Amino acid sequence: MQRNARAADTTTILLALTAGCVAAAQVGKVPPAIEAIRDELSMSLVQLAWATSAISAATAALGVAVALAMARLGAHAGLLHGLVLLTVGSVAGAESTSGGMLIASRVLEGMGFVLVVVSAPSLIAATLAHAPLRRRQLLTVWSCYMPAGIALTMGLAPLLLEAHGWRGLWWWNAALLAACVAVVFAYRRRLRSAAATPPAPSALRLRHGVRQPGPWLMGISFGSFAAVWFVIATWLPTFAVEHMGYTARGATWLTALAVVGNIAGNLGAGFLAAVGLPRWAVLAGVQVMLGALGWLVFTADADPVLRSLAAVVACGAAGALPATVMAGVPVHARDPAQIVVANGIVFQCANLGSLAGPPVVAAAVTALGGWDGGRWLLPAIALLGVLSALALRGVERRMADADDDALAAGLAPADTAASRY
Repeated sequence: MQRNARAADTTTILLALTAGCVAAAQVGKVPPAIEAIRDELSMSLVQLAWATSAISAATAALGVAVALAMARLGAHAGLLHGLVLLTVGSVAGAESTSGGMLIASRVLEGMGFVLVVVSAPSLIAATLAHAPLRRRQLLTVWSCYMPAGIALTMGLAPLLLEAHGWRGLWWWNAALLAACVAVVFAYRRRLRSAAATPPAPSALRLRHGVRQPGPWLMGISFGSFAAVWFVIATWLPTFAVEHMGYTARGATWLTALAVVGNIAGNLGAGFLAAVGLPRWAVLAGVQVMLGALGWLVFTADADPVLRSLAAVVACGAAGALPATVMAGVPVHARDPAQIVVANGIVFQCANLGSLAGPPVVAAAVTALGGWDGGRWLLPAIALLGVLSALALRGVERRMADADDDALAAGLAPADTAASRY
């Protein structure tokens, strides 16, 4: 019986991880195909920008609302319905005959994406509620879903574009998503039982989850990270060509190396937790590093090799922040319903940062006459993340004190202070 339960846990975790990577692949399929799409559909740069950012916009707008709905319906339902929406959106995109239709299909994909990225880590956390250490390890692995999914698309896109055009790229993604839908549907009962979701929570419990300060503070830090990280990932290819002497292909490879390096940073968060580095310190340290190196990347008179190294290190090492935040969510939300809500808060804040960061910095660069003026916005954004991390320190210290008091009184808190730090 124990073996069957462990098999159910493993199946749930693998399905959640796979769904996250495939969903993230949809984020990265537009940039490689921009030129082909513009030529065929005669889309303006503004329309292409909306097509690129529609998924982030949907998550930024719907994260908490979707989380509240999933807390009542169950994360297993959110995973399945999210994959279905992503599949339908990819098919609609492949059949688009105008820029407006393509953008509408991307909005549909965005709605599916937010369902998946809120539900999948909630399933992992609920499934491993009985094993806090393994839960932290698997949530660290989950945090790799975005760079892994984007790397999957970036690696296959040139071959698919050359052989079948951008519509073929969309159809390939639709087939991959449809396969995921079929597998998740086949295992839907196992997902429901493995997550052990309790009866629908009351509105009072959900409101209590929304009011918890920890997820909001981690979300603000995540949003600051995402704003700076996406500024580097978005503008580095153009900047490298115009100011660092790279060819277009070399700039693409530099950016790809920086994005893939994020996976190493994600996995490195587990080591930081194992050696006892406090969560707030990881968040604050990443923000300081990201703000400083981001500033260096866009410094016009700095050595190009030094700036290239700064970009790779900044994007790579910064991956420790998402992994640390994901591992911290179950600590601040002590039941499955509140885990879903907390994930929604974190992802909504993160996508607000990724959506707003590149255009805000671009506006600053334009207004201040170039990157030497606009680059100062990067450490300013990072400072907001540092302040939120310091505030999180106080919240977690109070939680640790409350657990110590509970232990002294002979009670058993949901998570001890050791698991928080």
